[in-house]
Amino acid sequence: MQSHLIISCLKRAAVAALLVTVVGCGTEVISYNREFRQRGIDQYNNNDYPNAASSFANALRQEPGDYTSRYFQGLCEEHMGKLQQAIEQYRTTLEVMNSSMEGKGDSKFRSRVVNSYAEAIGREPDRTGDLGALENRPPSVETCFILAKIYRQNGDADSAISRFQQAQQLDPRNSDVAKEYGLYLEQLGQTQRAEAQLRRAYTLNSNDDEVNAALRRLGIIPGPSLKGDDGLEKPMLPLGPLPEVDLSTSSKQPSQQPGATPNPSEPTGAIGSTGSGAPHD
Repeated sequence: MQSHLIISCLKRAAVAALLVTVVGCGTEVISYNREFRQRGIDQYNNNDYPNAASSFANALRQEPGDYTSRYFQGLCEEHMGKLQQAIEQYRTTLEVMNSSMEGKGDSKFRSRVVNSYAEAIGREPDRTGDLGALENRPPSVETCFILAKIYRQNGDADSAISRFQQAQQLDPRNSDVAKEYGLYLEQLGQTQRAEAQLRRAYTLNSNDDEVNAALRRLGIIPGPSLKGDDGLEKPMLPLGPLPEVDLSTSSKQPSQQPGATPNPSEPTGAIGSTGSGAPHD
C-alpha cells in the first residue's frame, strides 16, 4: 500500500514538473517573439530593411500567428524591391488575422494591411495574376474595396466606381468605403455625387478629418445638421408598448359637414403622419 502511495506521489510530481516546463517554454517563446519583433521595428525605423526582415522572420519562427511581424516583413521586402514577396506577405497577414481573435478585432491595423496590399498590386508591372485571383473570389466588402483601390490607382475610373458601388451595396454602413468613394468622386470632379457620398461618410463617422476637410472644400460646413441626410439614421421610437386606440369613442365623433370650419382644438392631420421626413438617396 505504501509503495502504491509513493508511486502515485512520484507521478504527480512528474506531471507538475512537466506543466512548469511547458508553461516556462511558452513564456520563453512569447518573450523571444516580442524581442525579435521589437528589434525588427527598431531596425525598420532606421531604414535597415535587410536586418529588420531577418528579425521579423525570427519572430515568425517563434510565433507564426504574429500578424504584426508578418506585415512588417512585407514592408521590408517591398522596400528591398521584392514586390511579389511583399504582396504574398500582405495576403497572408489578412488570412492570419481572420483566424485570430485579436486580429479580427484589430480593424485599424487591418486597414493598413489592406492599403499596402492594394497599393503593392497596383505597382506591379504585370498585375494580371493578382487581379484575376481577386476578381475570382466570392464577392465581399473587403475584396471589392481592394479592387476599387487598385483600379483607382491605375486610372481605371469606371472599374473603380463599379467596385466602390458594389462594396457599398454589400455594407452600406462601412465608413471607410463611403469616405474613399467620396474622396475619389471629388478627385474626378463629380461634385454632386461626391457631396452625397461625403455626407454619408460624415453620418457614419463625423470625426474623420479628411471627410470634414473635403466637405469644407465643397462649401459645406460639417455639423449635426448633416446627420441622417441620406436616411441612414432611423427615427426614434417611443419605449414601451404603443397606447391602444379606443375605437368606440372615436366612432361617436360627429362627422364634419362639407364646407364647415374645422374645430381649432382638433388636429387636422392623419394619425401617425408627420410634417416632414428624412430625404432618401
